[in-house]
Amino acid sequence: MSLPLIAHSRLFSKYNGSWGMAWYVGCGDGTTIDQQNVFIDEMDKIGANVAILNLMNEELSTLFVGEYMNSAWDQRRIDLLMGMIQRLRDRGKMAGIAFFDGPASDNPKYPFLRYSDRHVPFMQIVTQALAPVVDVFFIGIETNRYASITDVEDVIDVVSPLACRMINGVRYQIPVSTHEQNVGRVGNGFKMLRRVARNAHFVGYETINHPHNGDAVSVADMVREVEFLVANSGGRGVWVMESNSSDSQRVEEQNNALAQIPGVIGVDGPMQKNT
Repeated sequence: MSLPLIAHSRLFSKYNGSWGMAWYVGCGDGTTIDQQNVFIDEMDKIGANVAILNLMNEELSTLFVGEYMNSAWDQRRIDLLMGMIQRLRDRGKMAGIAFFDGPASDNPKYPFLRYSDRHVPFMQIVTQALAPVVDVFFIGIETNRYASITDVEDVIDVVSPLACRMINGVRYQIPVSTHEQNVGRVGNGFKMLRRVARNAHFVGYETINHPHNGDAVSVADMVREVEFLVANSGGRGVWVMESNSSDSQRVEEQNNALAQIPGVIGVDGPMQKNT
């Protein structure tokens, strides 16, 4: 059976017995090359073909030695990030970038969201620098927590024209989206809490449940939820990026069922192997 997937991601994996997230394995605090390599090995185990790396998290990731866009770039972190991207590519995998993740607290370690006038210049610099090696861009992780939908749409319009590269003389558009929780429950059904960005190339989605509680969600309920989003996505493909952090049989059953929904272009985590 051939599954209609473009993206098969791996967000959660274990390193030295502790759970970690791919978001921060590019340049997060404490990240090591060994940790990056273990994560790529974990991708191999489940056949994942893409990892999304976050650049700016208010608690544990920054590309600057000091204040956001008002200090030198942190070359050590940039080298760590670029090394991870190169090893992903060397092993036949895709790399994605999520610019932002926050807010984390009232007094963040690496504040950047307060400097809204600096976001566009930051994204312009990063997009042009990484477009030759990156396969997808996300405005942020859970942008519904800290950015209006119109703000997200405005910056997608900024990033999209720069997110491209030339291949054999042909301009290739690198897809741009964001990662959000758009759907909520109402009675036994669902409702859109926030519209899908009008100019996103696809939908990056986190299910209603916390991923650590993914095993508590039945396969049928998760399918119903994602089918609802597909029906309200404006025809855009849906990549279920965050749904269940476990390596259980339940997550395999969920992912295989989600992959069969027309309009789903990606899932995250283990899948049942065809025999």
